[in-house]
Amino acid sequence: MLTGAAALMAEGRRRALAGGLEEGAELLRRALAIDPAPPVREALVRVLLWLRRFDEAAELIAAGLLDHPVHPGLRALAGDEAIRRRRPTEAATHMAAASAMTPDLWRIAGNARLLLTDIDGAVAAWDRGLRLDPTDWRLAGNILYAANCDPAMTTAGLARRQAAVFAGRDFPPRPAPRPRAADGRLHIGYVGGCFASHAAARVVLPMIMGHDRSRFRITCYPTRPAPVDPGLLRLRLAVDGWCGLAGLDDAAAADRIRADGIDILVDLDGHVGGNRIGIFARRPAALQIQAWGYLPGTGLPVMDGLVTDPVLLPAAERPAIGAATLDVPCPTLGWPLASPPAGDPREAGGPVRIGCFARGEKLPDMFLDHLAGILTARPSAVLVLKDELFADPAVRCRLDRWRSRHRLAPDRIEIQGRSSGDAYIHSLRSLDLAVDSWPYSGGVVTLDLLSQGVPVVTMGGRQACSRTTASILACLGPQGLAVDGVDAWVGRVLALIDDAAARSTLRAEIRATHGPRVAAAIPATIRAFETHLFSLAGG
Repeated sequence: MLTGAAALMAEGRRRALAGGLEEGAELLRRALAIDPAPPVREALVRVLLWLRRFDEAAELIAAGLLDHPVHPGLRALAGDEAIRRRRPTEAATHMAAASAMTPDLWRIAGNARLLLTDIDGAVAAWDRGLRLDPTDWRLAGNILYAANCDPAMTTAGLARRQAAVFAGRDFPPRPAPRPRAADGRLHIGYVGGCFASHAAARVVLPMIMGHDRSRFRITCYPTRPAPVDPGLLRLRLAVDGWCGLAGLDDAAAADRIRADGIDILVDLDGHVGGNRIGIFARRPAALQIQAWGYLPGTGLPVMDGLVTDPVLLPAAERPAIGAATLDVPCPTLGWPLASPPAGDPREAGGPVRIGCFARGEKLPDMFLDHLAGILTARPSAVLVLKDELFADPAVRCRLDRWRSRHRLAPDRIEIQGRSSGDAYIHSLRSLDLAVDSWPYSGGVVTLDLLSQGVPVVTMGGRQACSRTTASILACLGPQGLAVDGVDAWVGRVLALIDDAAARSTLRAEIRATHGPRVAAAIPATIRAFETHLFSLAGG
């Protein structure tokens, strides 16, 4: 029987990392009762966060800070929790209170600046963290992720930025391909934290579960533990192998994948937070590609392919990519939400409700100014923004200054917080039309809006992350909502505000066609992807 705090902590972490989150949390609670030291508390908080018990985790962090107010590890946990709750001002307070800045704390400080749309400040913070630990792949990835938020960024410019970030690093040569399995199947490994994310999983899971199992053997490598909900359980039962990597460092994780004999390893996260690109940097598979979760590609020299389409990556821009381009009908497809009801819920009239449901950090001042111009030109229209980030004091002040600068009355802007289930669907259906964020375009939120019959107008851009909605519309329709340039975008939105009949026709078309088109496009995307996999592997 385990009795000592150290033994309970070790066993609790082991069980949690093996998937027994509830058992691990209980053992760690027992350890904390014996020894309330910060390391025990940190271990328990991390498991509670994996279990999505955020309130209990927050209480434990707050109690720990009472006894250890400047402890860097506890301040990092508190900062991470504040970022998760979309509270950058609170996160910055925790960073300032720490006794010393660690790479983890600089990461969180940069995340807080990014939420405040301060790209330069975010990059400066992450760069400070890299100086402390040049081997921290997450910080390097964060710097490249932020480049997608730069309105001036191009595909070629992003490629140069990637090359500069990875310059001077040693990458191993490509290992020899393994002999093909006796049954001819390719062994595909998927690495990502998106298995624990409901939004990202809606895109990734249908692609993985739709594989032709007579031709492919599938192993999933989740990088974060998560409660086994029905969707995750279906995936685990559908694949051949499941191996969590959360308890392994990059080198050990790469060794494990290498021992599994993966033919093609697929990165699902790219530079999204929590990624494990350090695993791919060690080349555990002869062929490694980027798919689904991060459209621009990581820029790692050891990646052999990037799943894309001609809208995301036009032919003229492809020479800048140092990997094979693997075209599919649309790299951003997923299971839609519930079907919209019969009839149009917006036929009743009233002010035209324009929604922008992108995350607040995707709305730079330049973009907000163009929205203000639309509202000024059409005094009856109402803009609906949806993100709990707008409750943060600094973000709220920024929004108030913007509204005051453009002389917009308070009732012209409606702010909504996070919602889920029926409440989220209702908020989507309450819109007359939506505008896509720029320069970082929407993905899952665009699919959600279209699934409820809401037209989404996008202006595209000069690199992949600015063209996500344009890619979706090119595949699923309707046509005419993706335009080039700000003037055309403003003009299209104004025309739709003025033309109720055109909006009604568009909404009817979307409600009638979106579900069937998604149902046809997902299998087509999977089959195209499979063809590329066999081509990469030599037929």
